[in-house]
Amino acid sequence: MASLYGSPNGQALPEPQVPKAPQACMSCRKQKRKCSKTLPACALCDRMNRHCDYSDASPPPTSEDFNALQMKVMELESRLNGGGGGMMSQPSPYATPSSTALGGPDGSLLLCSLMARLSNMAGAYTKKSIGLLLTNSRIEVPKPSVEIPVDVLELLGDSGSIHGMTTEYFSTIHKWMPIVSQKRLQLNLRNPLFEGGPDLALLFLCMKLITSRPQDGVECSHNPIYTAAKRFVALTEASGSVSILILQANLLVTWYEYSQAIYPAAWMSAGWCLRYANMLGINGHDEASKLLGRPGTWVEQEERQRTWWGVLLADRITSLGSQGYIMNSQEPKKDDILPANDSAWDNGEMESAMERKVSNPIEDHIAPFPRLCQASVLLGKVLAHNFGFKLPLDQDQQLQKPRFIEAAMLYEEISALARVLHDETTQAADYLSIAAPLALTYSAMCALCDSYSCPKGCTAKTPEAAAMQAQAVSGLKTVSGFIVEFSNRINANTPNAHDLDRVSPIIMDALYSGASNYAWLVRESGDESSQQALDAIRYSLRRLGTRWRNAAEYLRLLDAREFTYAVGSVTGS
Repeated sequence: MASLYGSPNGQALPEPQVPKAPQACMSCRKQKRKCSKTLPACALCDRMNRHCDYSDASPPPTSEDFNALQMKVMELESRLNGGGGGMMSQPSPYATPSSTALGGPDGSLLLCSLMARLSNMAGAYTKKSIGLLLTNSRIEVPKPSVEIPVDVLELLGDSGSIHGMTTEYFSTIHKWMPIVSQKRLQLNLRNPLFEGGPDLALLFLCMKLITSRPQDGVECSHNPIYTAAKRFVALTEASGSVSILILQANLLVTWYEYSQAIYPAAWMSAGWCLRYANMLGINGHDEASKLLGRPGTWVEQEERQRTWWGVLLADRITSLGSQGYIMNSQEPKKDDILPANDSAWDNGEMESAMERKVSNPIEDHIAPFPRLCQASVLLGKVLAHNFGFKLPLDQDQQLQKPRFIEAAMLYEEISALARVLHDETTQAADYLSIAAPLALTYSAMCALCDSYSCPKGCTAKTPEAAAMQAQAVSGLKTVSGFIVEFSNRINANTPNAHDLDRVSPIIMDALYSGASNYAWLVRESGDESSQQALDAIRYSLRRLGTRWRNAAEYLRLLDAREFTYAVGSVTGS
């Protein structure tokens, strides 16, 4: 029988001749790598699953190429014009044939040749720079070489540790902040040819950071994972690295800083994310730079959109505690697209992802993350209202009228969304999935009513102002009652300590706002039911403080406020 691996006469068959290209491919020439020149694709392009271009066109010059040629021209001009003086006229002790030719009799011809080449390169380089402004093509963004720090590699551990960490991330943090594509990441990790870079290592590190629990006696700002992540972010920024993974990683750092009460770092990191997202061009506006170019798949497009909404959420929510907000010129508009259905995106099911806009009726049933984005839109309107109107309540009635009309409309919008969310919680299989958007709605209502309920240093002097003040006080009492019910349901749905990992730190502001209102009611009336409600919310904050330190910080602020009330009542102030 003839061998399957040899010729019938027993001799080895000759090696098949693989056709090769006459020159290296475009990608290898750009990266100055050795090219196998195999057809139809070289070994590296085949392994990276990318298009292999063997055309004769030269790659566009880089800024380094342009500067190097410009230096050669300057050196030749100096030698031709300088005569016998100066450093540039002296023969080099390390002369080469090319360097000695610069001073030869044909130096002027060489200068003309170099000048022509420089002119052509300048034109090509200018065209490349202009190309960065184009929005309809995938722009080649330079990828600086960044070494993954040794301490990062040690913190990440082996592949088994990374797999366990990502599993925990997607089962906890991803439930309330789904900005990283689980499907895309899993497909890449399963691909043996996939090569993860420093930006992926940074994302993994920040996933590990946000899933880490506080340690007793150790400040969260001293967490070794946190300090390593901040150094790594600074390293990628200094190198000029451009990647959506870097943005997602620093967004997780921002949420860690917010949830673990690391201020003012959280507020500054949120601003960094906003600028970086604008640079990448994922905000969906025409004036954006679009450095990432067009997305290749629907999942990629949806991931960019979700990341942008995550940036907006972080920017607003980190501003709540500071009682200040820098207005963003890219506030969501009516025609902006909300994130798709959460499960459809996780599974990559584009056909089941119905498009929803900001202007869609709130009664339309949508997933938790789009609901959270709807609540953030209303919160943005409240912040714009509070910081846009600067007139005190005792001003002229005609000047106040537009303000009161807008406040009343916002009150109705927020109340309507709160009712829809409250109805959805009665039918939801997982209450914690709806907790963040519901709590953010409560925060928006408290922020709106608080600005009218107790004006500083004045009493409402017009009938309209008095009516607005009464409505605000009534609204605070009503929403505070819902917050007590909310805190009780959070406790009921987190019987074990590990259940707290799935609770979003976004809810803490609503709990604190409700507790502050009850502390004020206890001080004013000494009502026993208000005291019981206050104690119930304090209990929730105490439990949640073991997982998210911002809950413990809110509890400390609440204790300080109660102490101030107590001192004030004793002194009669």
